Amino acid sequence: MKRLKTLCLILLIIFFGSLYQGAVLPFIEGVKYGLTIAKYETETNTKTEEFLMMDVTPKNENFVETTEINSKTGEEVLVRATNISVIANAISKKPIWLIILQSVYSLLMIVILVLGVWIPFLVVKILRSLQHSEVFDRINLQRINRIGFIILAMGIFGSIIQTLNVISAKHFVELAHFNFSFAKVIDFNSIIMGVIILIMNEVLKMAIEMKEEQDLTI
Repeated sequence: MKRLKTLCLILLIIFFGSLYQGAVLPFIEGVKYGLTIAKYETETNTKTEEFLMMDVTPKNENFVETTEINSKTGEEVLVRATNISVIANAISKKPIWLIILQSVYSLLMIVILVLGVWIPFLVVKILRSLQHSEVFDRINLQRINRIGFIILAMGIFGSIIQTLNVISAKHFVELAHFNFSFAKVIDFNSIIMGVIILIMNEVLKMAIEMKEEQDLTI
């Protein structure tokens, strides 16, 4: 029991660390980035479209950037970008399908944010029940099941968001040296983690059912 509680506590700490690294820090950087864009739009009197953290592949496999400098030596260094952010002037009239895509994008972002906030509450409830030695509790099974589905949904919705982002970027921008890539749009890590949690939950459910049958037999 003590070991299980310790593992759950470690999981909670790791989750909050992951949440800080994957959500809080990008949010802070996003705010700074947004302020920079707002300043640029004010100074230039233009509206922009931003496509953040886009995976790209070079059109020419031999292409490398030579504009960067190694500050320690003053020499040029070769840079090959695989992930970039793009700021482009917004088009005056967007097609309906693009407006719909961007609306779906914004809605899914809100859904993911809500789901991400829900997980810690479920984990804390599980920890509290463990403190009362309520290990074989069907309510905990439901909570674990929800966590699995939430993580799975976050992976699926995140993949859809990345796909919509690439589609929008391809409509707005044609880079001279890079193509926007769909290679990493699927969030396999979250999807696999969600499926594993659901499988483990089913195993735990079977164990509880076997225990209940044994208790009835006795």
